[in-house]
Amino acid sequence: MIIDEELLFKNGAEIQKYKAGDTVFSEGSVPKYYYQIKTGLVKINSYKDDGSEFIHSLPSDGHCFAETFLWYNVPYCINAEVLNDSEILRVRKDIFLDILNCDTVLMNKVMSYTSERMFYRYRMLTTLSVNNPAHRILKVLEFLKSHHQITEPYEFTVPFSRQQLASLTGLRVETVIRTVKKLEKQNFVRISNGKICF
Repeated sequence: MIIDEELLFKNGAEIQKYKAGDTVFSEGSVPKYYYQIKTGLVKINSYKDDGSEFIHSLPSDGHCFAETFLWYNVPYCINAEVLNDSEILRVRKDIFLDILNCDTVLMNKVMSYTSERMFYRYRMLTTLSVNNPAHRILKVLEFLKSHHQITEPYEFTVPFSRQQLASLTGLRVETVIRTVKKLEKQNFVRISNGKICF
């Protein structure tokens, strides 16, 4: 976890319970809280003009999300939607900033976490600039596998549906389904019980 829950509770954290499909915040709303996931999975996304979805990240247990907006006084340009029943701690913005201002070690920990995510986003942007769908999918899978520190072939089970993989790569779901089948024939991936193993 990014910040010890006990410290958050001592500083007025509240637990918010969400059902799958609930919205934590929407694009255009004003950032008022620091959010840290106790249990669950959150989808950070945005919708394009044509209604298609782009998933920026999928933070889970122990991770925080959208904290960078607390330093920049603009409305959210993303949405946070809960994918399964979740418990999320929230702390008021002013209290969260006070906590970090009083603890440089904790501030560095939060900045290190944010830097890691920025690294991921830049890598993803480079990958998404390539037109070849197989290359895009393979690069995303390689990055996810290395992030989970798995090195053996086919040992990484991709934790996303084909639709989520499409939203992560900026491809249509039909393209992902077709491309994954081709990658399986070429022995880049294996399919086991409907899951992609890389």
